Amino acid sequence: MNLNELRQLGAVRFQSNSQKILPGDVFVCRQGPNWDSHQSVDEAIGKGAVGVIANKPLELDIPCLLTPSFSNSVSLINQYYQYPQDKLMQIGVTGTNGKTTVAYCLNALLNRRFKSAYTGTLGCQYSDEQVELDNTTPDAISLLNLFHAMEQSGVTHNVMEVSSHALSQDRVSIVDFDVVVITNIGSDHLDYHRSRDDYIQAKLRLIDRLKPGGVAIINLDDELALAMIERCRSKARVVTFSMQDPSADMFASDIASSCHGGQFRLDYEGQRYAVSTSLPFNFNIENSLAVLAMLTAMDIEISTAVEMLATMDHAPGRSEVYPLQNGATAIIDYAHNYDSLRNLLDNVRCHSQGRVYTVIGVTGDRLADAAAIGELCSTHSDHAFFTTDNPLGVCQEALFAAMGSKAVSGNSSTHPDRERVIEHAVSCLMPDDVLLLCGKGPEKYQYISSNKNAPQPYIGDFEALMQAAGHR
Repeated sequence: MNLNELRQLGAVRFQSNSQKILPGDVFVCRQGPNWDSHQSVDEAIGKGAVGVIANKPLELDIPCLLTPSFSNSVSLINQYYQYPQDKLMQIGVTGTNGKTTVAYCLNALLNRRFKSAYTGTLGCQYSDEQVELDNTTPDAISLLNLFHAMEQSGVTHNVMEVSSHALSQDRVSIVDFDVVVITNIGSDHLDYHRSRDDYIQAKLRLIDRLKPGGVAIINLDDELALAMIERCRSKARVVTFSMQDPSADMFASDIASSCHGGQFRLDYEGQRYAVSTSLPFNFNIENSLAVLAMLTAMDIEISTAVEMLATMDHAPGRSEVYPLQNGATAIIDYAHNYDSLRNLLDNVRCHSQGRVYTVIGVTGDRLADAAAIGELCSTHSDHAFFTTDNPLGVCQEALFAAMGSKAVSGNSSTHPDRERVIEHAVSCLMPDDVLLLCGKGPEKYQYISSNKNAPQPYIGDFEALMQAAGHR
């Protein structure tokens, strides 16, 4: 099977996961470090694959194209689709924290003027389509499928979260970005990257994916800002933002924030603007600056961008605030690593008059961080409820043991049933108390095993909260 024969198969989708093959798909084989998917060809054909792209000879009854490597297979598919990624303005967002809020909110604002798409932790959204994704940043073949579909539906902009895993694994090597932003670089995913330096270098690789003359938006308050700017040298135009350094291109001062939003004064190009945002807490001032910088990088006037920001909606599951009937407040937030939890807890403590309760779990791939997270939540909360959050095949008791190993004595409890934990936590609330539901955000599943193709249904933190609070 050559490219012409591939075209004769019709408008097909390409799939490298045999379990997700649909009738009419072409199955793309890959020899990985742990699994050779050439062994899954029969399963793919049984599910309706009409063709196979392989890297070694196979005896098949359906058309099969042989390429020397998986990267060649990706290039062939790219040629088949006629390079759909190049027909979109590509905006990449990375960072330890804030990338979902920045990417999702930016896409929502761009959709007021253009036809924009969002790709990230919350799935892929474009036109009226909602596509669930296995990873924050999909593999190259999945991206090509999505870009082709976006192009066909008239999308002009794509705002994409780019994870450190994706950058390390070259999943976005097919994309040349017009604009990128690094919200911040902390420490995360050290189970995969092994060292903070490897993690940092993975994040910085997003700058290398910029088109010549592209724009890099840098948080000047991040301790690695100098390294980010140096990486842009002779390659990209740099736009900086800051809450601390008046020399930044965008500088926020006179900051006031609460659980219900924030205000600040913006200095930009010699002018001052009063800015309001519905996003709560100080860390979202930083995210709001990133959004404003990206809007101006796309030639939207700053005064217009400020007006747009004032009516910006929350990203689902990111600092969603719910006043309860008894005078307490619940906040659902995706915070699940040490840095994001510390930020959230510090901000809530500044604005709460009552007690603070935290419901938190640790995912199986963050076992090494569990002790520090347990200590943080028990010392910064009046009580921390340790529960389940995607154990990914790791024994839940082992996760609980690690979380409790440095926790304040008598200031935490454990239970694997997250819904019951939320019900109990709500029953403890008095007026002015705050309940933080951390880690899951809008997710309605639990990855109990390491197989992400077999999630177990979960009611979701929002539904569990509403039922426990009698709002259902």
